Amino acid sequence: MTDGMKWLTEVRKLDADLIAHMGVKLTQHPGLGAAVAFPYRRNGQGYAAKFRAVDRKDWRSTQGVTRGLFNEDALKAGDGPVVITEGEIDALSVIQAGYSRAVSLPDGWNEDGGKRDVLVSAEAALRASPWVIVAGDNDAAGASLPKTVANILAGHDVRYVAWPAGCKDANDVLVRFGEGELARCLLEAKRIDPAGGFITGITDLPPAADRRVLRLGMKPFDFVLAFEIGAMSVGTGTPGAGKSTFSTFAAYHVAKHEGVRVGFMSFETHPHRTRDHLCRLECGKPWADLSARQQAEVGATLDRSVRIVHRTFDDGAHHLEWAKSMIYTLAVRDGCKLIILDPWNELEHMPMPGESMTAYINFALQQIRQWAEQYDTHVCVIAHPKKMPTDGKPRAPTGYDIADSAAFFNKPALGWSVFQDRKPREDGEVDEFVMVECWKVRDRQLYDIDPGGAKLTFNPSLMTYRAFQSDERYRSHA
Repeated sequence: MTDGMKWLTEVRKLDADLIAHMGVKLTQHPGLGAAVAFPYRRNGQGYAAKFRAVDRKDWRSTQGVTRGLFNEDALKAGDGPVVITEGEIDALSVIQAGYSRAVSLPDGWNEDGGKRDVLVSAEAALRASPWVIVAGDNDAAGASLPKTVANILAGHDVRYVAWPAGCKDANDVLVRFGEGELARCLLEAKRIDPAGGFITGITDLPPAADRRVLRLGMKPFDFVLAFEIGAMSVGTGTPGAGKSTFSTFAAYHVAKHEGVRVGFMSFETHPHRTRDHLCRLECGKPWADLSARQQAEVGATLDRSVRIVHRTFDDGAHHLEWAKSMIYTLAVRDGCKLIILDPWNELEHMPMPGESMTAYINFALQQIRQWAEQYDTHVCVIAHPKKMPTDGKPRAPTGYDIADSAAFFNKPALGWSVFQDRKPREDGEVDEFVMVECWKVRDRQLYDIDPGGAKLTFNPSLMTYRAFQSDERYRSHA
């Protein structure tokens, strides 16, 4: 059992008095054997613990308990900055370096940001600090943590730490260079979002998650659609062609394939209709045909990947600032990585006095694009086209066919359309199909797609699409 304390003091270089003060103890864990216990306290009382095997890197935690931040009582004491780490040992290292208000996420961080709830719950206490220092791990997951904290604490002073080369986290710095170097790194933490902007070189770029493109994970859809996190797209289509139906289908499959949550701001679709659509996609049956037990099971499954915005009509307009607040909540609070805003014309657009509608739309779409980047999500704006000449043949509308502004073409990173088409066959019959056309791709290298289209067949009972296959092969050859 003494080996556990040696590991903490001699290998991890933690002070024995600090370990005792924080209640870290050796114990026998039923699944780990000899282990070190890191207590989780609230108002001075322990309510859970995290356990680390003495002889190997194997962690367990108290079952059946939702843990908050490690050392969360420190948020109520003192008046210095709060430091957020990804591990209990890192928090102890920061405390040893002189920053007593160090806390740790209960189970580290991941690139999808699925562990943000504990930060949202602690928002008020974090805002009470003069500033917050994000001291996460130097890896792909840790790179996305500073921006997430800054978004949750929008308007508050949030800073990030750069660790020395070869160091992954706070404890690495303590072990290799000592308390003084760790304190220096924390002291020199840089603000994530200084007013107006800032300038860096190449080697001191602020941490950020790698650019990520969300896909449906199915052919032929991945040849025409891709939703980049931090960008905006525009979808349009001819009346009755199924813009909303297709966008719901696409969002559902993005959520399933990518393991992310999606949000619907569907102003022309009743929430119960959206629920039924998603239910058919999930289990192949209408919601009304499910038993109460089946509804509970399907609902619980969909709750993990879907959020729906509901409008109320008693306290103001549903304008651009309202849309911003909904996008912020969906992206930052609920972790949605794809948000469908459908349709554009259902927002209440209020240009400034003397401002043309063209100038207003250019500004509004620029704002939405910036919110997508700031809040680390993708916003897909669905917009109705103006009446188009067809010359006897339907064609896919583009951003230039949406009323009032060419910005619908110029601003998005990706543009796509849904329309219905028909083609005569050799046997005299006519094939009818749904066409999804990609008319703009800003970054073809990243998205790995080119402008083009895909022919689809729509199944209304399942609310699903598949690659079109002509019935011509079944014609008689007699």
